[in-house]
Amino acid sequence: MRFPIDEIWVEKEAEESYVTRRILRSVKSVTVLRGAEIDAESARIDMNPDPLAKGKRILKLVNYKGAFVKSCPGTKTYLCCGLKILNIGNGCPIDCRYCALQVYFNNPVMEVYVNFEEMLSQLKAFLAYAPPDHFFRFCTGEFTDSLALDDYTSYAVPLAETFLGRNNATLEFKTKTDFIEPLLNLQNPRNIILSFSVNAPGFSKSEEIRAISLRRRLISASKSASHGFKVGFHFDPIVPFDGWEEEYFKTIDAIFDSVRPDSIAWISMGVLRFVPDLRDVVTSRFGPIRYFYDSFAPGLDGKLRLSRNRRTAIYRRLAQRIRSYSADVLIYLCMESNSIWQEALGLDMRNNNQLAKLLDDSAKLSI
Repeated sequence: MRFPIDEIWVEKEAEESYVTRRILRSVKSVTVLRGAEIDAESARIDMNPDPLAKGKRILKLVNYKGAFVKSCPGTKTYLCCGLKILNIGNGCPIDCRYCALQVYFNNPVMEVYVNFEEMLSQLKAFLAYAPPDHFFRFCTGEFTDSLALDDYTSYAVPLAETFLGRNNATLEFKTKTDFIEPLLNLQNPRNIILSFSVNAPGFSKSEEIRAISLRRRLISASKSASHGFKVGFHFDPIVPFDGWEEEYFKTIDAIFDSVRPDSIAWISMGVLRFVPDLRDVVTSRFGPIRYFYDSFAPGLDGKLRLSRNRRTAIYRRLAQRIRSYSADVLIYLCMESNSIWQEALGLDMRNNNQLAKLLDDSAKLSI
């Protein structure tokens, strides 16, 4: 299965890429634009009532000139886990109504970086010259869904193969899809973590437009674990709507019905937080959404957040449910303070290095 594409824009410098040629050969009945045609169509999209919705069916093939290996942007005011980002593109065909990417990029169309050999070269050089006593957790799902466009790009398998057999790094694919089949042919995939973004069932169905259903994601998690992968689950954003506790418990119960605790690398949690402009963008696209008008106040990073007491209570209740199934599964919080870690999870998480070590140690268990 693949997400439908109406148009493919090919930048001049991307013309000769074998990735570009492969993508163009694989599509039918798709309009292909080049040069001045792209400029004209881009101007028309800007006049569209919803450029972001239009852009989710347009694939722009780009010869990326920046660094493919980056550190997670994080924030200086909350704890960050030290993740490394492998930058494979920008944008996503899934249209989650809460998605932060709606305000982070000026261009509404999806971009795939087609200079794949350079991407691999930078990645291999980073791993080759990294200090031997350092451990690195990589993820491709920071600015896009890791697997949503893989049926076009076929990046996942060669990227995963770069990590196989290494003792100093893991690669995490983070997705709201079930597009895992090509990866299941990997032999001994101890360095690869297949992670699934999850939410409450009803919330996922209404808010994660075009995402693969939660049920199918969990089936894929079970299949991944049976093929020797560690799996991860990311509850982000957690939204405390009426009846939230029972609904999120359903997802936690379904997770542990699907996979054994010893197959889980980690479960992360993050309560909804957002830059103020996101609410305006969301309202202009979808109308007023109730959960964006809860009792938010600016946090230390400038994002709007619920009160620390509410966040702590949410994390504590969900952690208790997880712990009813396993005392050992690693739970971590995304972009929270040490005090919240202490009050919600009973862990004294004093700095970024300590958090990074916690996740590194869990990742190393599978290698």
